[in-house]
Amino acid sequence: SHHRVVSTTAVTAAAAKEICETTITDNGKAEVLCTISNEDDRSSLWSDVAIKAAKQFTITQRKKLHDLGALSVERPIKIIGSSVSDTCGLGDCVLTDDDDDNSNAVVDNSEADTKIIHFQRHGQGYHNLICDMWRELERPIDFDSSDPNLNPVVRPEFLDPPLTALGMQQCSSQRDLCASLTPNLVIVSPMLRCIQTAKLSFRDHVNNVPWVSHEGCREELGLLVGNKRRSITDIKADYPEIDFSAIEHDEDILWDQYGDRRETLLEKSERIYEFLTEYVRSRPEKEIAIVCHSAYLFTLLNAVMDIEEEELRSWFLTSEVRSLQMTFVDTE
Repeated sequence: SHHRVVSTTAVTAAAAKEICETTITDNGKAEVLCTISNEDDRSSLWSDVAIKAAKQFTITQRKKLHDLGALSVERPIKIIGSSVSDTCGLGDCVLTDDDDDNSNAVVDNSEADTKIIHFQRHGQGYHNLICDMWRELERPIDFDSSDPNLNPVVRPEFLDPPLTALGMQQCSSQRDLCASLTPNLVIVSPMLRCIQTAKLSFRDHVNNVPWVSHEGCREELGLLVGNKRRSITDIKADYPEIDFSAIEHDEDILWDQYGDRRETLLEKSERIYEFLTEYVRSRPEKEIAIVCHSAYLFTLLNAVMDIEEEELRSWFLTSEVRSLQMTFVDTE
């Protein structure tokens, strides 16, 4: 195997990176697999178990949204989404230089109510790693349970979890892609994993556009300690360059008020709708990056926006970036 590694690095010495990941084999043994990956081949950044979980969530969560009637809620403002890319690869679906400038891809930006949004899910956090480990061991996770033996994400140690080393590699691998995008504003969830993700992936936009944080794009509230944030005072001390003025409370009052229950999909849909129609729509910027979370994004793309393309609506992988055109239409 040593020989194989040498031959790979010889070819891609400049771009090669070693990516290591631990997997549990069928007989319960833990094995560390390190692959030398070319920057262009990013498939090694996501494990099979993570990709499989995303596919499963796409099916199960859409069924949940459907059964709750969340997919057919009529609201006064219709938010229509469409792809700005002809090609979607693993981990991204964005407008690139290769895409033709055909007029149907992007509506004329002078329209007051159309924006280009680049959505990114955070990279792998420690809570994601633990859940993937449970899945590899075939331990079922009950995200509604407050028992840490059934639901690891309720453990107090998971408060505002950071990115893992793999999560950081995932986000760094998106840097070139994000550098090619042209957002006039970066909006981040106040959760540490999202701030770390944005700082790695959108690093080339740090000093030239405003960065703001907003609770409207946080992950599901309540019960799951992995979705509870630190105080804004603490976060600000680490990230003084981000504007947190849109966040009302220093302590995490939003999460606390749900107590031992999770924010429902319908409640989350309303929070997302409010964020998009009252905050994002009113921002003067025409092109915006929003770095947030998977369950949040799935609800947004399936239950709040009207989107036809399936590749835009499926569950996001960690660090994945998708660009879309967002048009607000007043129906009343």
